[in-house]
Amino acid sequence: MTMVRGGGVSGGRAGRIGARARAHCAERFAGPGFGTRGRSSGRGRPLRRAVAAGLLAAAFALTGPGAEGPRAARADALTEIGARGMLRLGYREDAPPFSYLDDSKRPSGLAVELCQAAAPGVARAAGLPEGQPIEWVPVTAATRFEALTEGRIDLLCGPTTQSLQRRETMDFSIPYFVDGAGIVFRKGGAERLADLTDDPVGVLNGTTTETLARKVLAEVAPGAQLVIFDSHVKGLEALQRGEIEAYLGDQSILLYQLGRLRPTVQPVIARRTLSREPYALAMRRGEAGLRLAVDRELSRIYASGAIWDMIGDALGKVQISPEIEAIYEVVTIPE
Repeated sequence: MTMVRGGGVSGGRAGRIGARARAHCAERFAGPGFGTRGRSSGRGRPLRRAVAAGLLAAAFALTGPGAEGPRAARADALTEIGARGMLRLGYREDAPPFSYLDDSKRPSGLAVELCQAAAPGVARAAGLPEGQPIEWVPVTAATRFEALTEGRIDLLCGPTTQSLQRRETMDFSIPYFVDGAGIVFRKGGAERLADLTDDPVGVLNGTTTETLARKVLAEVAPGAQLVIFDSHVKGLEALQRGEIEAYLGDQSILLYQLGRLRPTVQPVIARRTLSREPYALAMRRGEAGLRLAVDRELSRIYASGAIWDMIGDALGKVQISPEIEAIYEVVTIPE
Protein backbone atom coordinates (compact mmCIF):
# COMPACT_ATOMS: atom_id res chain seq x y z
CA MET A 1 0.00 0.00 0.00
CA THR A 2 1.07 3.58 -0.50
CA MET A 3 -0.11 7.00 0.53
CA VAL A 4 -1.63 9.42 -1.97
CA ARG A 5 0.42 12.33 -3.25
CA GLY A 6 -0.23 15.16 -5.67
CA GLY A 7 1.51 16.56 -8.76
CA GLY A 8 3.43 19.75 -9.49
CA VAL A 9 2.11 22.91 -11.14
CA SER A 10 3.31 24.50 -14.35
CA GLY A 11 0.57 26.93 -15.33
CA GLY A 12 2.64 29.07 -17.69
CA ARG A 13 3.10 26.36 -20.28
CA ALA A 14 -0.59 25.49 -20.26
CA GLY A 15 -1.42 29.07 -21.18
CA ARG A 16 1.20 29.20 -23.92
CA ILE A 17 0.08 26.02 -25.64
CA GLY A 18 -3.63 26.83 -25.58
CA ALA A 19 -3.72 29.37 -28.40
CA ARG A 20 -1.35 27.38 -30.60
CA ALA A 21 -3.27 24.19 -30.04
CA ARG A 22 -6.60 25.69 -30.99
CA ALA A 23 -5.13 27.18 -34.15
CA HIS A 24 -3.77 23.84 -35.35
CA CYS A 25 -6.42 21.49 -34.09
CA ALA A 26 -9.09 21.42 -36.77
CA GLU A 27 -6.88 20.75 -39.78
CA ARG A 28 -4.73 18.18 -37.93
CA PHE A 29 -7.71 16.08 -36.88
CA ALA A 30 -8.47 15.56 -40.56
CA GLY A 31 -5.20 13.62 -40.94
CA PRO A 32 -4.72 9.92 -40.20
CA GLY A 33 -2.07 10.34 -37.49
CA PHE A 34 -0.93 12.60 -34.66
CA GLY A 35 2.72 12.92 -35.62
CA THR A 36 2.44 15.55 -38.36
CA ARG A 37 3.58 19.10 -37.83
CA GLY A 38 2.98 22.38 -39.62
CA ARG A 39 1.96 25.99 -39.20
CA SER A 40 -1.27 27.52 -40.30
CA SER A 41 -1.97 31.10 -41.21
CA GLY A 42 -4.23 33.31 -39.10
CA ARG A 43 -7.04 33.11 -41.65
CA GLY A 44 -10.04 31.08 -40.63
CA ARG A 45 -8.85 30.75 -37.05
CA PRO A 46 -12.30 31.30 -35.44
CA LEU A 47 -13.72 28.52 -37.61
CA ARG A 48 -10.84 26.19 -36.72
CA ARG A 49 -11.40 26.94 -33.06
CA ALA A 50 -15.07 26.11 -33.34
CA VAL A 51 -14.39 22.89 -35.22
CA ALA A 52 -11.66 21.94 -32.74
CA ALA A 53 -13.98 22.51 -29.82
CA GLY A 54 -16.69 20.44 -31.48
CA LEU A 55 -14.39 17.55 -32.29
CA LEU A 56 -12.78 17.46 -28.88
CA ALA A 57 -16.13 17.90 -27.14
CA ALA A 58 -17.19 14.68 -28.87
CA ALA A 59 -14.49 12.86 -26.93
CA PHE A 60 -15.69 14.56 -23.74
CA ALA A 61 -19.30 13.63 -24.51
CA LEU A 62 -18.37 9.97 -24.27
CA THR A 63 -17.66 10.57 -20.59
CA GLY A 64 -20.70 12.72 -19.85
CA PRO A 65 -23.72 11.74 -17.81
CA GLY A 66 -25.48 9.71 -20.46
CA ALA A 67 -27.92 6.88 -20.01
CA GLU A 68 -26.76 4.89 -17.01
CA GLY A 69 -28.67 1.71 -17.73
CA PRO A 70 -29.69 -0.92 -15.18
CA ARG A 71 -27.23 -2.03 -12.51
CA ALA A 72 -27.20 -4.91 -10.13
CA ALA A 73 -28.36 -3.92 -6.64
CA ARG A 74 -25.21 -2.94 -4.73
CA ALA A 75 -23.76 0.04 -2.95
CA ASP A 76 -22.11 2.63 -5.14
CA ALA A 77 -18.35 2.86 -5.24
CA LEU A 78 -18.06 5.90 -2.95
CA THR A 79 -20.15 4.17 -0.28
CA GLU A 80 -17.98 1.06 -0.57
CA ILE A 81 -14.78 3.11 -0.40
CA GLY A 82 -16.05 4.94 2.68
CA ALA A 83 -17.00 1.70 4.45
CA ARG A 84 -13.70 0.05 3.51
CA GLY A 85 -11.61 3.08 4.40
CA MET A 86 -9.42 2.53 1.36
CA LEU A 87 -9.39 3.16 -2.39
CA ARG A 88 -8.56 0.21 -4.64
CA LEU A 89 -6.79 1.21 -7.84
CA GLY A 90 -6.09 -1.21 -10.68
CA TYR A 91 -2.90 -0.87 -12.67
CA ARG A 92 -1.10 -2.66 -15.48
CA GLU A 93 2.43 -3.96 -14.93
CA ASP A 94 3.36 -3.90 -18.61
CA ALA A 95 2.00 -0.75 -20.25
CA PRO A 96 4.65 1.99 -19.86
CA PRO A 97 4.67 4.93 -19.94
CA PHE A 98 1.08 4.94 -18.69
CA SER A 99 0.87 2.07 -16.20
CA TYR A 100 3.68 -0.27 -15.17
CA LEU A 101 5.97 -1.44 -12.38
CA ASP A 102 9.15 0.62 -12.15
CA ASP A 103 12.58 -0.67 -11.18
CA SER A 104 11.61 -0.35 -7.51
CA LYS A 105 8.51 -2.51 -8.15
CA ARG A 106 6.16 0.40 -7.55
CA PRO A 107 3.18 1.28 -9.79
CA SER A 108 4.24 4.12 -12.10
CA GLY A 109 3.19 5.93 -15.24
CA LEU A 110 0.97 8.81 -16.31
CA ALA A 111 -2.34 7.06 -15.56
CA VAL A 112 -1.04 5.86 -12.19
CA GLU A 113 0.11 9.38 -11.26
CA LEU A 114 -3.25 10.84 -12.26
CA CYS A 115 -5.11 8.29 -10.15
CA GLN A 116 -2.84 8.99 -7.22
CA ALA A 117 -3.32 12.75 -7.58
CA ALA A 118 -7.12 12.28 -7.76
CA ALA A 119 -7.21 10.01 -4.69
CA PRO A 120 -7.54 12.80 -2.05
CA GLY A 121 -10.59 14.20 -3.83
CA VAL A 122 -12.15 10.74 -4.10
CA ALA A 123 -11.47 10.20 -0.39
CA ARG A 124 -13.26 13.45 0.48
CA ALA A 125 -16.22 12.51 -1.69
CA ALA A 126 -16.40 9.17 0.13
CA GLY A 127 -16.39 10.91 3.53
CA LEU A 128 -12.83 9.92 4.39
CA PRO A 129 -9.98 12.14 5.56
CA GLU A 130 -7.14 12.75 3.15
CA GLY A 131 -4.11 10.54 3.47
CA GLN A 132 -6.03 7.28 3.41
CA PRO A 133 -3.95 4.38 2.04
CA ILE A 134 -4.33 3.12 -1.50
CA GLU A 135 -4.43 -0.55 -2.37
CA TRP A 136 -2.79 -1.08 -5.76
CA VAL A 137 -4.24 -4.12 -7.51
CA PRO A 138 -2.37 -5.54 -10.54
CA VAL A 139 -4.49 -6.38 -13.59
CA THR A 140 -3.73 -7.41 -17.15
CA ALA A 141 -5.18 -6.29 -20.46
CA ALA A 142 -7.35 -9.41 -20.38
CA THR A 143 -8.54 -9.19 -16.74
CA ARG A 144 -8.86 -5.44 -16.13
CA PHE A 145 -12.55 -5.07 -16.98
CA GLU A 146 -13.53 -8.16 -15.05
CA ALA A 147 -11.75 -6.70 -12.02
CA LEU A 148 -13.93 -3.59 -12.36
CA THR A 149 -17.27 -5.32 -12.81
CA GLU A 150 -16.57 -7.76 -9.96
CA GLY A 151 -15.67 -4.92 -7.60
CA ARG A 152 -12.04 -5.92 -7.01
CA ILE A 153 -10.98 -2.39 -8.02
CA ASP A 154 -12.75 0.97 -7.88
CA LEU A 155 -10.85 2.72 -10.66
CA LEU A 156 -8.75 1.42 -13.55
CA CYS A 157 -5.52 3.38 -13.99
CA GLY A 158 -4.05 2.46 -17.35
CA PRO A 159 -4.08 3.11 -21.10
CA THR A 160 -7.77 2.29 -21.50
CA THR A 161 -9.46 3.46 -24.69
CA GLN A 162 -12.96 4.76 -24.18
CA SER A 163 -15.26 3.56 -26.94
CA LEU A 164 -19.01 3.40 -27.43
CA GLN A 165 -18.94 -0.37 -27.12
CA ARG A 166 -17.14 -0.17 -23.80
CA ARG A 167 -19.53 2.57 -22.65
CA GLU A 168 -22.24 -0.06 -22.71
CA THR A 169 -20.71 -1.79 -19.68
CA MET A 170 -18.57 0.81 -17.87
CA ASP A 171 -18.06 4.52 -17.30
CA PHE A 172 -15.06 6.74 -18.02
CA SER A 173 -13.54 9.94 -16.76
CA ILE A 174 -12.78 12.84 -19.06
CA PRO A 175 -9.90 11.92 -21.41
CA TYR A 176 -6.33 12.18 -20.15
CA PHE A 177 -4.40 11.37 -23.37
CA VAL A 178 -4.93 10.46 -27.02
CA ASP A 179 -2.84 7.81 -28.73
CA GLY A 180 -3.18 5.82 -31.94
CA ALA A 181 -2.65 2.23 -33.05
CA GLY A 182 0.81 1.94 -34.57
CA ILE A 183 2.76 -0.76 -36.39
CA VAL A 184 6.38 -1.88 -36.23
CA PHE A 185 7.77 -4.16 -38.93
CA ARG A 186 10.69 -6.54 -38.79
CA LYS A 187 13.80 -4.99 -40.33
CA GLY A 188 14.39 -6.45 -43.80
CA GLY A 189 10.82 -7.65 -44.23
CA ALA A 190 7.59 -6.13 -45.46
CA GLU A 191 6.96 -2.51 -44.57
CA ARG A 192 3.26 -2.36 -45.48
CA LEU A 193 0.36 -4.36 -44.09
CA ALA A 194 -0.77 -5.16 -47.62
CA ASP A 195 2.52 -6.99 -48.22
CA LEU A 196 1.94 -9.41 -45.34
CA THR A 197 0.34 -12.00 -47.59
CA ASP A 198 0.58 -15.04 -45.32
CA ASP A 199 2.86 -13.80 -42.55
CA PRO A 200 2.33 -13.85 -38.76
CA VAL A 201 1.38 -10.51 -37.20
CA GLY A 202 1.34 -9.91 -33.44
CA VAL A 203 -1.00 -7.92 -31.20
CA LEU A 204 -1.81 -7.69 -27.48
CA ASN A 205 -4.73 -9.72 -26.17
CA GLY A 206 -7.91 -7.96 -25.02
CA THR A 207 -7.27 -4.54 -26.57
CA THR A 208 -9.04 -2.32 -29.07
CA THR A 209 -5.96 -2.76 -31.25
CA GLU A 210 -6.68 -6.50 -31.43
CA THR A 211 -10.16 -5.76 -32.76
CA LEU A 212 -8.72 -3.23 -35.21
CA ALA A 213 -5.99 -5.64 -36.35
CA ARG A 214 -8.54 -8.34 -37.20
CA LYS A 215 -10.57 -5.85 -39.23
CA VAL A 216 -7.64 -4.27 -41.06
CA LEU A 217 -5.90 -7.56 -41.87
CA ALA A 218 -9.14 -9.04 -43.19
CA GLU A 219 -9.37 -6.10 -45.58
CA VAL A 220 -5.78 -5.63 -46.77
CA ALA A 221 -3.96 -8.89 -45.94
CA PRO A 222 -6.53 -11.68 -45.50
CA GLY A 223 -3.82 -14.36 -45.58
CA ALA A 224 -1.91 -12.91 -42.62
CA GLN A 225 -2.00 -14.90 -39.38
CA LEU A 226 -2.81 -12.97 -36.21
CA VAL A 227 -0.71 -14.06 -33.21
CA ILE A 228 -1.97 -13.01 -29.76
CA PHE A 229 0.48 -12.06 -26.98
CA ASP A 230 -0.16 -11.41 -23.30
CA SER A 231 2.37 -8.55 -23.07
CA HIS A 232 3.91 -5.99 -25.41
CA VAL A 233 7.39 -7.06 -24.36
CA LYS A 234 6.78 -10.65 -25.46
CA GLY A 235 5.37 -9.45 -28.79
CA LEU A 236 8.29 -7.13 -29.51
CA GLU A 237 10.80 -9.79 -28.49
CA ALA A 238 9.11 -12.21 -30.90
CA LEU A 239 9.46 -9.56 -33.61
CA GLN A 240 13.16 -9.23 -32.81
CA ARG A 241 13.61 -13.00 -33.13
CA GLY A 242 11.83 -13.03 -36.49
CA GLU A 243 8.90 -15.12 -35.25
CA ILE A 244 6.43 -12.48 -36.47
CA GLU A 245 6.74 -9.94 -39.28
CA ALA A 246 4.91 -7.06 -37.64
CA TYR A 247 3.47 -6.05 -34.30
CA LEU A 248 0.57 -3.67 -33.62
CA GLY A 249 -0.06 -1.64 -30.47
CA ASP A 250 -0.70 1.88 -29.24
CA GLN A 251 2.12 3.91 -30.69
CA SER A 252 3.30 5.69 -27.54
CA ILE A 253 3.57 2.36 -25.72
CA LEU A 254 5.45 0.73 -28.60
CA LEU A 255 7.97 3.57 -28.84
CA TYR A 256 8.52 3.59 -25.09
CA GLN A 257 8.96 -0.18 -24.94
CA LEU A 258 11.41 -0.17 -27.83
CA GLY A 259 13.43 2.49 -26.03
CA ARG A 260 13.63 0.28 -22.96
CA LEU A 261 14.33 -2.96 -24.82
CA ARG A 262 17.02 -1.41 -27.06
CA PRO A 263 16.82 -4.15 -29.72
CA THR A 264 20.05 -4.94 -31.53
CA VAL A 265 18.27 -4.55 -34.86
CA GLN A 266 15.85 -1.65 -34.85
CA PRO A 267 12.45 -2.48 -36.41
CA VAL A 268 10.83 -0.26 -39.01
CA ILE A 269 8.26 2.02 -37.36
CA ALA A 270 5.28 3.04 -39.49
CA ARG A 271 4.94 6.82 -39.64
CA ARG A 272 1.14 6.94 -39.51
CA THR A 273 -1.28 5.47 -37.02
CA LEU A 274 -4.33 3.38 -37.85
CA SER A 275 -6.69 4.85 -35.29
CA ARG A 276 -7.20 7.40 -32.55
CA GLU A 277 -7.36 6.02 -29.03
CA PRO A 278 -8.72 8.44 -26.38
CA TYR A 279 -7.48 7.21 -23.00
CA ALA A 280 -9.54 7.70 -19.84
CA LEU A 281 -9.77 6.28 -16.33
CA ALA A 282 -12.43 3.56 -16.21
CA MET A 283 -14.94 2.60 -13.50
CA ARG A 284 -18.07 0.50 -13.15
CA ARG A 285 -21.07 1.76 -15.06
CA GLY A 286 -23.45 4.03 -13.21
CA GLU A 287 -20.85 5.44 -10.82
CA ALA A 288 -21.94 9.06 -11.15
CA GLY A 289 -20.51 10.11 -7.79
CA LEU A 290 -17.10 8.57 -8.39
CA ARG A 291 -16.96 9.93 -11.91
CA LEU A 292 -17.75 13.44 -10.67
CA ALA A 293 -15.05 13.24 -8.01
CA VAL A 294 -12.45 11.99 -10.51
CA ASP A 295 -13.42 14.53 -13.18
CA ARG A 296 -13.22 17.34 -10.64
CA GLU A 297 -9.66 16.37 -9.75
CA LEU A 298 -8.58 15.85 -13.36
CA SER A 299 -10.06 19.24 -14.30
CA ARG A 300 -8.08 20.86 -11.47
CA ILE A 301 -4.88 19.18 -12.69
CA TYR A 302 -5.46 20.25 -16.29
CA ALA A 303 -6.45 23.84 -15.44
CA SER A 304 -3.46 24.35 -13.15
CA GLY A 305 -1.00 23.10 -15.75
CA ALA A 306 0.22 20.32 -13.45
CA ILE A 307 -0.56 17.84 -16.24
CA TRP A 308 2.53 19.02 -18.15
CA ASP A 309 4.89 18.16 -15.32
CA MET A 310 3.23 14.75 -15.05
CA ILE A 311 3.55 14.12 -18.79
CA GLY A 312 7.20 15.17 -18.67
CA ASP A 313 7.90 12.81 -15.78
CA ALA A 314 6.10 9.89 -17.43
CA LEU A 315 6.93 10.28 -21.12
CA GLY A 316 10.24 12.12 -20.93
CA LYS A 317 11.30 14.65 -23.55
CA VAL A 318 8.51 13.95 -26.00
CA GLN A 319 6.98 16.50 -28.35
CA ILE A 320 3.23 16.63 -27.77
CA SER A 321 1.12 17.36 -30.83
CA PRO A 322 -1.23 20.37 -30.86
CA GLU A 323 -4.24 18.03 -30.88
CA ILE A 324 -3.27 16.48 -27.58
CA GLU A 325 -2.43 19.87 -26.11
CA ALA A 326 -5.89 21.15 -27.03
CA ILE A 327 -7.66 18.29 -25.29
CA TYR A 328 -6.65 19.44 -21.81
CA GLU A 329 -8.07 22.90 -22.44
CA VAL A 330 -11.32 21.74 -24.03
CA VAL A 331 -12.36 18.88 -21.73
CA THR A 332 -11.57 20.67 -18.47
CA ILE A 333 -14.86 21.15 -16.61
CA PRO A 334 -15.34 24.43 -14.71
CA GLU A 335 -16.70 24.41 -11.17
